[in-house]
Amino acid sequence: MRSIGQKLFLGFIAMAVLTIGVLWLIQAGVMRDSYVRERIGRVDQAIKQAVSASEANQDYDALAERLNASLVVVGKQGDVLYRSQGLPMMGMMLRAIQAMVPGQTTGEVQFVQSMAGAGRYAVLGHAMPDGRYLFAVFSLADVDEAAAILRRQLWIVTVILFVSASLLAVFLSRRLSRPIQAVTAAAHELARGNLAVALPVTSQDEVGRLTTALNELSRELQKTDQLRKELIANVSHELRAPLAVIKGYAETVRDVTWPQEDKRRAQLTMIADEADRLTAVVRDILDYSRLQSGVQKIQSKDVALRPVLEQVLARYEQQARLAGLSFDLSADDLRIRFDEARLIQVLHNLISNAINHGQPGTVITVSAARQARHGRVAVRNIGTTIPPDELGQIWERFHQAGGRPLGTGLGLAIVKTILEQHQVNFGVQSDQGVTVFWFDAPVADL
Repeated sequence: MRSIGQKLFLGFIAMAVLTIGVLWLIQAGVMRDSYVRERIGRVDQAIKQAVSASEANQDYDALAERLNASLVVVGKQGDVLYRSQGLPMMGMMLRAIQAMVPGQTTGEVQFVQSMAGAGRYAVLGHAMPDGRYLFAVFSLADVDEAAAILRRQLWIVTVILFVSASLLAVFLSRRLSRPIQAVTAAAHELARGNLAVALPVTSQDEVGRLTTALNELSRELQKTDQLRKELIANVSHELRAPLAVIKGYAETVRDVTWPQEDKRRAQLTMIADEADRLTAVVRDILDYSRLQSGVQKIQSKDVALRPVLEQVLARYEQQARLAGLSFDLSADDLRIRFDEARLIQVLHNLISNAINHGQPGTVITVSAARQARHGRVAVRNIGTTIPPDELGQIWERFHQAGGRPLGTGLGLAIVKTILEQHQVNFGVQSDQGVTVFWFDAPVADL
Protein backbone atom coordinates (compact mmCIF):
# COMPACT_ATOMS: atom_id res chain seq x y z
CA MET A 1 0.00 0.00 0.00
CA ARG A 2 1.46 3.31 -1.06
CA SER A 3 2.03 6.04 1.49
CA ILE A 4 0.46 9.45 1.12
CA GLY A 5 3.88 10.85 0.15
CA GLN A 6 4.15 8.38 -2.72
CA LYS A 7 0.60 9.15 -3.82
CA LEU A 8 1.29 12.88 -3.81
CA PHE A 9 4.54 12.34 -5.75
CA LEU A 10 2.79 10.21 -8.37
CA GLY A 11 0.00 12.75 -8.58
CA PHE A 12 2.41 15.60 -9.24
CA ILE A 13 4.30 13.53 -11.82
CA ALA A 14 1.05 12.60 -13.54
CA MET A 15 0.13 16.30 -13.68
CA ALA A 16 3.54 17.14 -15.16
CA VAL A 17 3.21 14.35 -17.77
CA LEU A 18 -0.28 15.56 -18.65
CA THR A 19 1.01 19.13 -19.06
CA ILE A 20 3.88 17.97 -21.28
CA GLY A 21 1.47 15.85 -23.31
CA VAL A 22 -0.81 18.83 -23.87
CA LEU A 23 2.17 20.92 -24.99
CA TRP A 24 3.21 18.25 -27.49
CA LEU A 25 -0.35 17.89 -28.71
CA ILE A 26 -0.63 21.63 -29.26
CA GLN A 27 2.80 22.00 -30.85
CA ALA A 28 2.95 18.83 -32.93
CA GLY A 29 -0.73 18.48 -33.73
CA VAL A 30 -2.18 21.98 -33.88
CA MET A 31 0.65 24.48 -34.19
CA ARG A 32 2.63 22.38 -36.66
CA ASP A 33 0.32 23.19 -39.57
CA SER A 34 -0.72 26.60 -38.30
CA TYR A 35 2.53 28.19 -39.49
CA VAL A 36 2.02 26.75 -42.97
CA ARG A 37 -1.62 27.86 -43.05
CA GLU A 38 -0.63 31.34 -41.93
CA ARG A 39 2.01 31.63 -44.67
CA ILE A 40 -0.42 30.35 -47.29
CA GLY A 41 -3.13 32.69 -46.03
CA ARG A 42 -0.95 35.77 -46.42
CA VAL A 43 0.03 34.80 -49.94
CA ASP A 44 -3.58 33.92 -50.84
CA GLN A 45 -4.81 37.31 -49.62
CA ALA A 46 -2.19 39.12 -51.68
CA ILE A 47 -3.02 37.10 -54.79
CA LYS A 48 -6.72 37.89 -54.39
CA GLN A 49 -5.96 41.59 -54.16
CA ALA A 50 -3.77 41.39 -57.28
CA VAL A 51 -6.46 39.48 -59.15
CA SER A 52 -9.13 42.00 -58.21
CA ALA A 53 -6.92 44.84 -59.52
CA SER A 54 -6.67 42.96 -62.87
CA GLU A 55 -4.35 45.50 -64.43
CA ALA A 56 -2.73 44.25 -67.58
CA ASN A 57 0.55 45.97 -66.84
CA GLN A 58 0.64 45.13 -63.16
CA ASP A 59 4.14 45.07 -61.64
CA TYR A 60 4.41 41.35 -60.93
CA ASP A 61 8.10 41.63 -60.09
CA ALA A 62 7.33 44.01 -57.20
CA LEU A 63 4.53 41.78 -56.01
CA ALA A 64 6.78 38.71 -56.17
CA GLU A 65 9.46 40.50 -54.17
CA ARG A 66 6.91 41.64 -51.58
CA LEU A 67 5.53 38.11 -51.20
CA ASN A 68 8.97 36.48 -51.35
CA ALA A 69 7.50 34.19 -53.99
CA SER A 70 7.70 33.51 -57.71
CA LEU A 71 4.71 34.45 -59.85
CA VAL A 72 3.44 32.75 -63.01
CA VAL A 73 0.65 34.05 -65.27
CA VAL A 74 -0.83 31.54 -67.70
CA GLY A 75 -3.57 31.80 -70.33
CA LYS A 76 -6.73 29.80 -70.70
CA GLN A 77 -4.89 27.12 -72.62
CA GLY A 78 -2.09 26.89 -70.14
CA ASP A 79 0.40 28.96 -72.13
CA VAL A 80 2.86 30.87 -69.93
CA LEU A 81 2.37 34.62 -70.26
CA TYR A 82 4.67 35.65 -67.42
CA ARG A 83 7.02 34.00 -64.98
CA SER A 84 9.34 35.41 -62.37
CA GLN A 85 13.06 35.10 -62.77
CA GLY A 86 14.48 32.30 -60.66
CA LEU A 87 11.38 30.15 -60.65
CA PRO A 88 12.50 27.05 -58.74
CA MET A 89 12.40 23.72 -60.56
CA MET A 90 10.98 25.58 -63.51
CA GLY A 91 10.02 22.58 -65.66
CA MET A 92 8.35 20.68 -62.81
CA MET A 93 6.58 23.81 -61.57
CA LEU A 94 5.25 24.78 -65.01
CA ARG A 95 3.90 21.29 -65.57
CA ALA A 96 2.20 21.36 -62.14
CA ILE A 97 0.71 24.78 -62.89
CA GLN A 98 -0.51 23.82 -66.36
CA ALA A 99 -2.13 20.71 -64.84
CA MET A 100 -4.13 22.96 -62.50
CA VAL A 101 -5.62 24.91 -65.46
CA PRO A 102 -8.47 25.41 -66.32
CA GLY A 103 -9.98 24.10 -63.02
CA GLN A 104 -8.03 26.46 -60.73
CA THR A 105 -10.58 29.02 -59.61
CA THR A 106 -10.98 28.35 -55.88
CA GLY A 107 -7.57 29.06 -54.48
CA GLU A 108 -6.64 25.42 -53.93
CA VAL A 109 -3.08 24.67 -52.92
CA GLN A 110 -0.72 22.03 -54.24
CA PHE A 111 2.55 21.08 -52.61
CA VAL A 112 5.60 20.15 -54.64
CA GLN A 113 8.61 18.45 -53.03
CA SER A 114 12.01 19.47 -54.27
CA MET A 115 13.99 16.79 -56.01
CA ALA A 116 16.82 17.16 -53.55
CA GLY A 117 14.40 16.70 -50.67
CA ALA A 118 15.53 19.96 -49.15
CA GLY A 119 12.09 21.42 -48.76
CA ARG A 120 8.55 21.87 -49.96
CA TYR A 121 6.99 24.42 -52.30
CA ALA A 122 3.42 25.54 -52.35
CA VAL A 123 1.56 26.46 -55.54
CA LEU A 124 -1.46 28.72 -55.18
CA GLY A 125 -3.48 30.38 -57.97
CA HIS A 126 -6.62 32.35 -58.74
CA ALA A 127 -8.49 33.05 -61.98
CA MET A 128 -8.37 36.64 -63.20
CA PRO A 129 -11.41 38.45 -64.65
CA ASP A 130 -9.93 38.43 -68.15
CA GLY A 131 -9.61 34.62 -68.20
CA ARG A 132 -5.94 34.44 -67.24
CA TYR A 133 -4.60 32.73 -64.11
CA LEU A 134 -2.16 34.12 -61.57
CA PHE A 135 -0.10 31.57 -59.63
CA ALA A 136 2.30 32.07 -56.76
CA VAL A 137 5.08 29.58 -56.07
CA PHE A 138 6.73 29.99 -52.68
CA SER A 139 9.00 27.91 -50.53
CA LEU A 140 7.88 26.42 -47.21
CA ALA A 141 11.40 25.50 -46.20
CA ASP A 142 11.72 28.37 -43.75
CA VAL A 143 8.36 27.52 -42.18
CA ASP A 144 9.24 23.82 -41.97
CA GLU A 145 12.64 24.68 -40.52
CA ALA A 146 11.03 26.94 -37.92
CA ALA A 147 8.66 24.12 -36.95
CA ALA A 148 11.58 21.69 -36.71
CA ILE A 149 13.50 24.12 -34.49
CA LEU A 150 10.47 24.52 -32.28
CA ARG A 151 10.16 20.74 -31.99
CA ARG A 152 13.80 20.45 -30.99
CA GLN A 153 13.30 23.21 -28.45
CA LEU A 154 10.19 21.45 -27.22
CA TRP A 155 12.30 18.37 -26.46
CA ILE A 156 14.62 20.52 -24.37
CA VAL A 157 11.65 22.16 -22.66
CA THR A 158 10.18 18.71 -22.03
CA VAL A 159 13.34 17.45 -20.34
CA ILE A 160 13.72 20.61 -18.24
CA LEU A 161 10.03 20.60 -17.32
CA PHE A 162 10.05 16.91 -16.35
CA VAL A 163 13.18 17.23 -14.21
CA SER A 164 11.84 20.38 -12.54
CA ALA A 165 8.45 18.76 -11.99
CA SER A 166 10.11 15.68 -10.46
CA LEU A 167 12.18 17.78 -8.05
CA LEU A 168 9.15 19.91 -7.18
CA ALA A 169 7.05 16.77 -6.72
CA VAL A 170 9.60 15.31 -4.31
CA PHE A 171 9.75 18.58 -2.33
CA LEU A 172 6.00 19.15 -2.19
CA SER A 173 5.10 15.52 -1.46
CA ARG A 174 7.51 15.48 1.47
CA ARG A 175 6.39 18.89 2.69
CA LEU A 176 2.69 18.04 2.47
CA SER A 177 2.94 14.48 3.76
CA ARG A 178 5.27 15.19 6.70
CA PRO A 179 2.62 16.89 8.93
CA ILE A 180 0.05 14.24 7.99
CA GLN A 181 2.51 11.49 8.90
CA ALA A 182 3.23 13.31 12.16
CA VAL A 183 -0.49 13.50 12.93
CA THR A 184 -0.86 9.79 12.13
CA ALA A 185 2.05 8.89 14.39
CA ALA A 186 0.61 11.07 17.17
CA ALA A 187 -2.77 9.38 16.79
CA HIS A 188 -1.07 5.98 17.19
CA GLU A 189 0.66 7.29 20.32
CA LEU A 190 -2.70 8.36 21.72
CA ALA A 191 -4.12 4.94 20.91
CA ARG A 192 -1.24 3.29 22.79
CA GLY A 193 -1.98 5.43 25.84
CA ASN A 194 0.73 8.07 25.48
CA LEU A 195 -1.43 11.14 25.99
CA ALA A 196 1.38 13.70 26.21
CA VAL A 197 1.30 14.51 22.49
CA ALA A 198 1.95 18.04 21.25
CA LEU A 199 2.62 18.79 17.58
CA PRO A 200 3.81 22.14 16.20
CA VAL A 201 1.20 23.92 14.07
CA THR A 202 3.05 25.16 10.98
CA SER A 203 0.13 26.23 8.79
CA GLN A 204 -3.41 27.55 8.92
CA ASP A 205 -4.85 25.18 6.31
CA GLU A 206 -6.79 21.94 6.83
CA VAL A 207 -3.64 20.11 7.98
CA GLY A 208 -2.93 22.88 10.47
CA ARG A 209 -6.49 22.73 11.78
CA LEU A 210 -6.20 18.93 12.03
CA THR A 211 -2.99 19.31 14.03
CA THR A 212 -4.65 21.86 16.32
CA ALA A 213 -7.61 19.52 16.83
CA LEU A 214 -5.28 16.64 17.68
CA ASN A 215 -3.42 18.80 20.19
CA GLU A 216 -6.74 19.80 21.77
CA LEU A 217 -7.77 16.14 21.86
CA SER A 218 -4.48 15.29 23.58
CA ARG A 219 -5.05 17.98 26.21
CA GLU A 220 -8.63 16.87 26.80
CA LEU A 221 -7.55 13.23 27.09
CA GLN A 222 -4.84 14.21 29.56
CA LYS A 223 -7.39 16.19 31.53
CA THR A 224 -9.83 13.28 31.42
CA ASP A 225 -7.10 10.87 32.48
CA GLN A 226 -6.18 13.15 35.36
CA LEU A 227 -9.83 13.40 36.37
CA ARG A 228 -10.10 9.62 36.15
CA LYS A 229 -7.16 9.25 38.51
CA GLU A 230 -8.67 11.85 40.82
CA LEU A 231 -12.01 10.04 40.62
CA ILE A 232 -10.41 6.77 41.62
CA ALA A 233 -8.47 8.45 44.44
CA ASN A 234 -11.50 10.38 45.71
CA VAL A 235 -13.88 7.44 45.43
CA SER A 236 -11.34 5.24 47.21
CA HIS A 237 -11.03 7.83 49.97
CA GLU A 238 -14.78 8.41 50.22
CA LEU A 239 -15.53 4.69 50.36
CA ARG A 240 -12.63 3.76 52.62
CA ALA A 241 -13.64 6.04 55.50
CA PRO A 242 -17.26 4.83 55.98
CA LEU A 243 -16.27 1.23 55.37
CA ALA A 244 -13.58 1.47 58.03
CA VAL A 245 -16.06 3.01 60.48
CA ILE A 246 -18.69 0.39 59.69
CA LYS A 247 -16.20 -2.44 60.08
CA GLY A 248 -14.73 -1.00 63.31
CA TYR A 249 -18.05 -0.42 65.03
CA ALA A 250 -19.44 -3.73 63.85
CA GLU A 251 -16.46 -5.54 65.39
CA THR A 252 -16.83 -3.47 68.56
CA VAL A 253 -20.53 -4.31 68.87
CA ARG A 254 -19.78 -7.98 68.21
CA ASP A 255 -16.86 -8.33 70.59
CA VAL A 256 -17.37 -5.68 73.29
CA THR A 257 -20.58 -3.70 73.61
CA TRP A 258 -23.25 -6.16 72.51
CA PRO A 259 -24.53 -6.71 76.14
CA GLN A 260 -24.52 -2.93 76.82
CA GLU A 261 -27.70 -1.67 75.23
CA ASP A 262 -26.88 2.08 75.28
CA LYS A 263 -23.46 1.68 73.69
CA ARG A 264 -24.75 -0.94 71.29
CA ARG A 265 -27.55 1.35 70.12
CA ALA A 266 -25.18 4.32 69.67
CA GLN A 267 -22.68 2.26 67.72
CA LEU A 268 -25.35 0.68 65.55
CA THR A 269 -26.67 4.18 64.86
CA MET A 270 -23.16 5.19 63.79
CA ILE A 271 -22.99 2.17 61.52
CA ALA A 272 -26.34 3.14 59.95
CA ASP A 273 -25.17 6.73 59.49
CA GLU A 274 -21.96 5.63 57.79
CA ALA A 275 -23.94 3.25 55.62
CA ASP A 276 -26.16 6.19 54.61
CA ARG A 277 -23.05 8.21 53.81
CA LEU A 278 -21.68 5.35 51.73
CA THR A 279 -25.00 5.07 49.92
CA ALA A 280 -24.95 8.81 49.18
CA VAL A 281 -21.46 8.57 47.69
CA VAL A 282 -22.39 5.64 45.46
CA ARG A 283 -25.68 7.33 44.45
CA ASP A 284 -23.92 10.56 43.47
CA ILE A 285 -21.30 8.66 41.47
CA LEU A 286 -23.97 6.68 39.63
CA ASP A 287 -26.11 9.77 39.03
CA TYR A 288 -23.16 11.71 37.64
CA SER A 289 -22.10 8.80 35.41
CA ARG A 290 -25.63 8.44 34.02
CA LEU A 291 -25.93 12.17 33.36
CA GLN A 292 -22.56 12.36 31.65
CA SER A 293 -23.25 9.31 29.50
CA GLY A 294 -26.69 10.60 28.48
CA VAL A 295 -28.48 7.52 29.79
CA GLN A 296 -30.91 9.69 31.74
CA LYS A 297 -32.92 11.69 29.23
CA ILE A 298 -34.52 15.01 30.05
CA GLN A 299 -38.33 14.86 30.20
CA SER A 300 -39.47 18.43 30.72
CA LYS A 301 -43.02 19.26 31.77
CA ASP A 302 -44.90 22.03 33.56
CA VAL A 303 -43.89 21.96 37.23
CA ALA A 304 -45.41 24.02 40.09
CA LEU A 305 -42.27 25.41 41.70
CA ARG A 306 -43.38 26.35 45.23
CA PRO A 307 -44.67 22.87 46.25
CA VAL A 308 -41.38 21.34 45.11
CA LEU A 309 -39.39 23.86 47.17
CA GLU A 310 -41.52 23.18 50.23
CA GLN A 311 -41.05 19.43 49.79
CA VAL A 312 -37.27 19.67 49.56
CA LEU A 313 -36.96 22.07 52.51
CA ALA A 314 -39.10 19.74 54.63
CA ARG A 315 -36.69 16.92 53.79
CA TYR A 316 -33.72 18.92 55.11
CA GLU A 317 -35.41 20.63 58.08
CA GLN A 318 -34.04 18.17 60.66
CA GLN A 319 -30.52 18.28 59.18
CA ALA A 320 -30.57 22.09 59.18
CA ARG A 321 -31.75 22.21 62.80
CA LEU A 322 -28.89 19.93 63.90
CA ALA A 323 -26.46 22.28 62.11
CA GLY A 324 -27.96 25.31 63.89
CA LEU A 325 -29.54 26.68 60.71
CA SER A 326 -33.05 27.61 59.63
CA PHE A 327 -34.85 28.13 56.32
CA ASP A 328 -36.67 31.13 54.88
CA LEU A 329 -38.74 30.48 51.75
CA SER A 330 -39.86 33.31 49.47
CA ALA A 331 -41.43 32.00 46.28
CA ASP A 332 -43.86 33.37 43.73
CA ASP A 333 -46.61 31.16 42.41
CA LEU A 334 -44.71 29.95 39.31
CA ARG A 335 -44.94 27.06 36.93
CA ILE A 336 -41.71 26.31 35.10
CA ARG A 337 -40.78 24.03 32.24
CA PHE A 338 -38.38 21.48 33.75
CA ASP A 339 -37.76 17.79 34.40
CA GLU A 340 -39.32 17.44 37.86
CA ALA A 341 -37.02 14.65 39.07
CA ARG A 342 -33.93 16.56 37.94
CA LEU A 343 -35.31 19.78 39.51
CA ILE A 344 -35.63 18.02 42.86
CA GLN A 345 -32.09 16.68 42.47
CA VAL A 346 -30.72 20.18 41.74
CA LEU A 347 -32.52 21.64 44.77
CA HIS A 348 -31.35 18.78 47.02
CA ASN A 349 -27.73 19.38 46.06
CA LEU A 350 -27.90 23.18 46.38
CA ILE A 351 -29.63 23.11 49.79
CA SER A 352 -27.34 20.33 51.07
CA ASN A 353 -24.38 22.43 49.93
CA ALA A 354 -25.80 25.48 51.76
CA ILE A 355 -26.21 23.44 54.97
CA ASN A 356 -22.67 22.04 54.72
CA HIS A 357 -21.16 25.51 54.31
CA GLY A 358 -23.62 27.60 56.34
CA GLN A 359 -22.54 29.35 59.52
CA PRO A 360 -24.48 28.11 62.60
CA GLY A 361 -27.12 30.54 63.79
CA THR A 362 -27.78 31.95 60.31
CA VAL A 363 -30.69 31.60 57.90
CA ILE A 364 -30.63 29.85 54.52
CA THR A 365 -32.86 31.84 52.16
CA VAL A 366 -34.52 30.09 49.25
CA SER A 367 -36.29 32.33 46.74
CA ALA A 368 -38.11 31.95 43.44
CA ALA A 369 -39.20 35.01 41.45
CA ARG A 370 -40.42 35.59 37.92
CA GLN A 371 -38.20 37.64 35.62
CA ALA A 372 -39.65 38.25 32.16
CA ARG A 373 -40.03 34.84 30.47
CA HIS A 374 -38.13 32.86 33.08
CA GLY A 375 -38.16 32.23 36.79
CA ARG A 376 -35.00 32.56 38.89
CA VAL A 377 -34.40 30.18 41.80
CA ALA A 378 -31.71 31.22 44.30
CA VAL A 379 -30.27 29.58 47.42
CA ARG A 380 -28.47 32.00 49.77
CA ASN A 381 -26.39 31.08 52.80
CA ILE A 382 -24.00 32.93 55.13
CA GLY A 383 -20.61 31.37 55.70
CA THR A 384 -17.10 31.57 54.34
CA THR A 385 -16.57 33.65 51.19
CA ILE A 386 -15.55 31.59 48.18
CA PRO A 387 -12.34 33.09 46.70
CA PRO A 388 -12.89 34.62 43.24
CA ASP A 389 -10.38 32.28 41.62
CA GLU A 390 -12.41 29.29 42.87
CA LEU A 391 -15.83 30.43 41.66
CA GLY A 392 -15.31 28.82 38.27
CA GLN A 393 -13.86 25.63 39.76
CA ILE A 394 -16.50 24.72 42.32
CA TRP A 395 -18.62 23.14 39.56
CA GLU A 396 -15.87 20.62 38.81
CA ARG A 397 -15.89 17.07 40.10
CA PHE A 398 -14.53 16.57 43.61
CA HIS A 399 -13.59 20.21 44.03
CA GLN A 400 -14.07 21.28 47.64
CA ALA A 401 -14.40 25.03 48.20
CA GLY A 402 -11.77 26.15 50.65
CA GLY A 403 -10.42 22.61 50.71
CA ARG A 404 -13.03 21.48 53.24
CA PRO A 405 -14.04 17.82 52.69
CA LEU A 406 -17.81 18.26 53.03
CA GLY A 407 -20.19 16.08 51.03
CA THR A 408 -19.15 13.78 48.20
CA GLY A 409 -17.66 16.47 45.96
CA LEU A 410 -20.06 15.59 43.14
CA GLY A 411 -23.15 17.59 44.10
CA LEU A 412 -22.35 20.80 42.21
CA ALA A 413 -20.97 18.84 39.23
CA ILE A 414 -24.33 17.06 39.03
CA VAL A 415 -26.14 20.41 39.28
CA LYS A 416 -24.03 21.84 36.46
CA THR A 417 -24.66 18.83 34.20
CA ILE A 418 -28.42 18.92 34.76
CA LEU A 419 -28.67 22.68 34.15
CA GLU A 420 -26.53 22.45 31.02
CA GLN A 421 -28.78 19.68 29.69
CA HIS A 422 -31.76 21.99 30.24
CA GLN A 423 -29.81 24.79 28.50
CA VAL A 424 -30.55 27.37 31.19
CA ASN A 425 -28.39 30.08 32.75
CA PHE A 426 -26.87 29.47 36.18
CA GLY A 427 -24.13 30.88 38.36
CA VAL A 428 -22.81 31.73 41.80
CA GLN A 429 -21.80 34.91 43.63
CA SER A 430 -19.88 35.06 46.87
CA ASP A 431 -19.00 38.26 48.69
CA GLN A 432 -18.42 39.17 52.35
CA GLY A 433 -19.52 35.75 53.58
CA VAL A 434 -22.78 35.69 51.58
CA THR A 435 -22.92 33.02 48.87
CA VAL A 436 -25.81 32.75 46.40
CA PHE A 437 -26.31 29.91 43.92
CA TRP A 438 -28.94 30.61 41.25
CA PHE A 439 -30.39 29.22 38.07
CA ASP A 440 -33.09 30.26 35.61
CA ALA A 441 -35.89 28.13 34.21
CA PRO A 442 -38.37 28.97 31.45
CA VAL A 443 -41.81 29.90 32.75
CA ALA A 444 -44.53 27.53 31.51
CA ASP A 445 -47.30 29.08 29.43
CA LEU A 446 -50.40 29.68 31.55
